[in-house]
Amino acid sequence: MAEPADSRAAATLHLVSVFGGDQDIGAVIAAAHEGLRFELAFADEEIIGTLGEKPVIYRASVQIPERKRPVRHAVLLSKVFFETTFGANSEARRTVIYDDTPDFVLHRLAVRFGLPVLPEWAEWFSVELRRRGMVEELVGLNCDPIAVKGTKLRLLRILSQGLRRKALAIPSEVPAIVAPSRTVSSLAG
Repeated sequence: MAEPADSRAAATLHLVSVFGGDQDIGAVIAAAHEGLRFELAFADEEIIGTLGEKPVIYRASVQIPERKRPVRHAVLLSKVFFETTFGANSEARRTVIYDDTPDFVLHRLAVRFGLPVLPEWAEWFSVELRRRGMVEELVGLNCDPIAVKGTKLRLLRILSQGLRRKALAIPSEVPAIVAPSRTVSSLAG
């Protein structure tokens, strides 16, 4: 996953998955920590970019039958992408999301910023974000990543406007999630 670069700068990489031997993975991790550029080639695109400052790195080993040594795997995440988790950076102005489906976008933004939303609002919310120019398409392999530009306050204002204009509605009855409890008088008697 990456943000395309303008003509002067390197692309910003957000998610890179690498397989290799001990030395290969060690070199990639060292390069990521030093902020060096990576050259990625997939499909018919070639991207040169960096993960930025303080990338988050996960490592694992995969044992393959009939091989002496395991294959090493590293997943490298940019700090910006990692901070889309709940409470990581509630003051953020951008959120990088790896799937552009309306349900997923609404869910990720609601979790990140603690937005009071209903799943039925997903389609309207997605269309509204795009209409306002708040969605930036990113480049990805086997995913449709986007960056949503906006703070918690701005997203709350959009939801508020939708409710005031009656584009969104809160149902008069919400189905019970927990079965009603018995009253004290019914237990005594």
